[in-house]
Amino acid sequence: KFHCNSVVGMTTVNRCLDAAKACNVDDLCQKLRTEYVSACIKPTAKSGLCNRPKCNKALRRFFDRVPADYTHELLFCPCTDTACAERRRQTIVPSCSYETVEKPHCIAQMRTCNADYVCRSRLAQFQYDCEPSKTSASGCKQENYGACLLAYTGLIGSTITPNYVDNSTSSVAPWCSCSASGSQREECDNFLGYFTDNICLSDPGPAEPLMQDLQHRTGGICHD
Repeated sequence: KFHCNSVVGMTTVNRCLDAAKACNVDDLCQKLRTEYVSACIKPTAKSGLCNRPKCNKALRRFFDRVPADYTHELLFCPCTDTACAERRRQTIVPSCSYETVEKPHCIAQMRTCNADYVCRSRLAQFQYDCEPSKTSASGCKQENYGACLLAYTGLIGSTITPNYVDNSTSSVAPWCSCSASGSQREECDNFLGYFTDNICLSDPGPAEPLMQDLQHRTGGICHD
């Protein structure tokens, strides 16, 4: 929770709850969010499992068509407890959208992605917009957090859908592993590192523009 000093005094703000409420009162956000949740939790009559392709198609539609003001608040809202963090992790219905019993190898995931034009172009955009740089003041070569977050959300619903790895940190990664990589270990680690060890995706990266936006809306100064 964040406490904001405003003209009306101290107000406790639950950003994740506010993000969900904001989406529910926007027709497009509410409609497409309902569509993807329905697609991702509905079991198929034949297997009893969810329809993953349909789920991911609905997810891509949501993140492609709904303004970032709504999607970024839902995905990157700050959490201070595990219940909030788990709700945030469940935003894209991981059990259907990407989770499997065994984590696939990241190199195999990359190859599958590169064989698909849309996935390949979105991965390239993400690696461009979120490229770290030791010579940049912010640590990010492009110094554009908004573009980086947009490129990150562009990967959701693809072969390499990224998400929070657990409900105790803000770490993100696609559902894949670099174990038993052999001679491809460096390539695999570099790919995974774009998510797990990327200053462009860590605080104050995602949080900073969102905090500024919250301050603008509340007319106050927010702090932990």
